[in-house]
Parts: sequence; structure tokens; C-alpha cells
Amino acid sequence: MARRILVTGDLLRPQDKVFKPSQNGNIQWFHRLVRRPLTAASGLPVEALLWDEPGLAPPGGDVQGFDTPAFYAAAGAQPDIEGWIGLFDALDLPRDAAAALAAPFRECAAVVGFELTELQKRLLTLVGVPWVDVNIHPYRFGPDVLFAIATDHPEILARLLPHHAEDADFEPWADLLAATAVKMPPRRPVEEAVLLVGQTQVDRALIRDGRLLDLSHFGAALHGAIGPEATVLYKPHPYNADGFGLHHVGLRLSRIRETRENVYVLLAQPGIRRVLGVSSSVVAEARFFGKEGVFLGTPPMRIAPSRAALRPGLHASVVDAWLSADFWRDLLAPVLAVTARDGRRPVLPPNALRTSLRQFWGWDEIFFQLPWDLAQTRVRERAG
Repeated sequence: MARRILVTGDLLRPQDKVFKPSQNGNIQWFHRLVRRPLTAASGLPVEALLWDEPGLAPPGGDVQGFDTPAFYAAAGAQPDIEGWIGLFDALDLPRDAAAALAAPFRECAAVVGFELTELQKRLLTLVGVPWVDVNIHPYRFGPDVLFAIATDHPEILARLLPHHAEDADFEPWADLLAATAVKMPPRRPVEEAVLLVGQTQVDRALIRDGRLLDLSHFGAALHGAIGPEATVLYKPHPYNADGFGLHHVGLRLSRIRETRENVYVLLAQPGIRRVLGVSSSVVAEARFFGKEGVFLGTPPMRIAPSRAALRPGLHASVVDAWLSADFWRDLLAPVLAVTARDGRRPVLPPNALRTSLRQFWGWDEIFFQLPWDLAQTRVRERAG
């Protein structure tokens, strides 16, 4: 009998340099956000499942541990970031490893995940446990970050439909940001028509078929998208200052201009016509600023542009409905008994999730830091 709901995430991802959990904080963060409305909606205990580590939680608490090192051993995977890359979207596992990964979910009515691996989702589907996977949405230019939600269950997907925000809802947010950027022009005029964006060295969105991709894997496509003689404006990721494989595609250095400008300031420049990237969320955002976005690889997730377009394999855009127990009642009603609707719709203030996560994705530079810097510069100019 199903007796609980489990909130978990990528139990398998280690830190880049050491074999210790990297996602426990994110899973705990998400568990604390949703445990109250999930409990109210279901009447069931809502527990977090983390990579087990010393001092994780007292016995009987709402946090449970998973023996990730033992799973790696059973899977025959090397215990490091390369092993995780190989496991992330693996199509099969040794029997003992599959049994170990499935074991915590035996008594689950449902799993609500925060950025689950493809392997986890595939296994949950195989063992018949319905899952809802919640991700940080690639559209990050609004008053706060939002969630992109997917599921394997057709009835849950149908219940998700009314909560899906269509792309047209986000257009005013992009317009406000583009208007703001008029007041803070780039230090050097942008004359290039093509903007190329880099990414972090290790990114789940870069994993395909057990390997990690970068720009060097897309040389021919990159040359074709830039054109034979044009110069490309390259914006490295703030956490990865190198070329992200760009200097291994045969493009002359004289055709590359690197910039440290804020990416939203760049998206607002009228001269930019096309935005390229392997799987960066900036490529998905580009069209809201009137640019052509070209993924050289695979998008980090596929967002349904309208309610009519939502179907299996696509993600729904959920702005703040997830805060309410009624949202979870709607989604989980096909798979478990839910409580009566209460009509409550909590709303968080702007930037609540950004601030809580300590992640701003460049938005803060536009609305906080850059105006401050410009103001201070003008004060110094007047004083001088």
C-alpha cells in the first residue's frame, strides 16, 4: 500500500572534484517549499530522499538517505563526475543496481522530483511509480524564476494543462527588460549579428548518450550558422571563462569578439539577429527579444508554447500555482485520494525564489547592480 510521497532529485550527481553529494541542498530546498501543500493535498507524509551522508537526519524524521556509493559500485560506474555523466541518461543498468535505485520508491504513491535524471525517470516509469519532475525554467527574465514541469502520467498531464502559462504571458516581461536595457547601453557598440553563448563545463543539459558536449562537437553547424566571413560575438558563461570548445572548431581568432556584457543587455541590442548555443537557456529566451534562437545541440527542456501544444515529452510553464494545495490536488487526483479543495492561492513577492536559491542568472545586474554602478559613475563624473 502506498503510504507516502517522496520528494527527491538527482541522487547520483557528485561534486565536480570530489565524490560527495552536490544536490542534497537543492533537494532539501525544494522539499521545504512543497511539503506543506503536498501534505495538505494528499494527507500523506511527504519525505525527502537524499544522498546519505553522516548526520543527514535523525531516525524517524522526514528526510531519508540513499546509499549512492553502493549504487555506483553495483552499477559498475566510476565514483566521480565522469561516472555520473555516464549514468545520467543510461538506457539500462545491472539488475542489482536497478533494484537498489528502485527500492526507496516501493511504498510511494508518487514522486515529486527536482531536476531528476533521465535514468531516474525511466526507472520510475518502469516500476509503475507516477512522477512529476519540477525544473528551473529556462525563461529567467521575469519578476522571478518559475518552474517547468513534466510528467510521465497522461492523466496528470491533462490536469497540468489549466495551470500552464502560455508563452504570450511572458512577452511583457521581456519588453520591460529590453526597455530597461536602453538606459544602460553596452560599453562598446554591438555590430555583430550573431551572438554565441557559452555554458558551464559540467551541465546536465550538455549530456547526450553518456558524454558531455561543448562547441567543439558542432563545428560544421557553427560555421554554417555564423556564415563564411562574419564575426561572432562570444559571451562566455560567468562560471566558465574559457572558450567552451570554441577554439577547436577552426574559426579564426579575428572572427571572434569576446564580451563580458550582461547577456540581457546583449539580447536587447537591435543589431543582434541570431543567438547560438549548445543547450543554453539564453537560446530559448532569444525569441522573446525578437532574435532567432538556434540550438546547436538539444534544448535543456522543450516548453509547450501554448496549452493546445502541451503533450507528453514537453514541459509546462508554472509560474506560482505550485504554492497552493489545490494545484497538487489537481495533479495527484488521478493517482491517489486527495483532500477537499480550499480555494487558497498563495503568492510570493518578486524575486523570492531567486533570493532563496541565491541564483539570479544576470537579472540582478540589470535591475540592481548595473543601475547602481551607472549612478556611481555619474556621481564621480560630476565630482571630477
